[in-house]
Amino acid sequence: MKLIEILNEMTNHPFPNKKQLTIKNSDGNDVGVECEYAKTPEEKMTGVLGMSSMCENCGILFDEISPTYYHMQGVKFPLDMVFCDDKGTILDIITAQPDGDNVYPPSGSHFNIEVNGGFCDNNNINKGDVVYIS
Repeated sequence: MKLIEILNEMTNHPFPNKKQLTIKNSDGNDVGVECEYAKTPEEKMTGVLGMSSMCENCGILFDEISPTYYHMQGVKFPLDMVFCDDKGTILDIITAQPDGDNVYPPSGSHFNIEVNGGFCDNNNINKGDVVYIS
């Protein structure tokens, strides 16, 4: 059995830790996101593996990201990956496709939020907008 298949079977969602995010979008409106908080190394490694979808305003928060990459192998739906600096300013938004190419965080990234693909376009969330974590 491939590692991805094993991880899919072992992944338990939702993760036990939660964070509420508010994104101040380009219109000045607040967009709330209920996030599972990928806190442990195992949670960070599995991310959305094992999930067939996320609710409309749900996501996964990854903090303290390392200068590595995010893989899409085994992921079942498109994701918007929102990379932010240490002040919460959005540095880049990358839409990743299921089983697509690896995604590399931009320089200066401190945390990443993964939401459904198209979420940022639908909510007018762009580079330069700010994310607040509570």
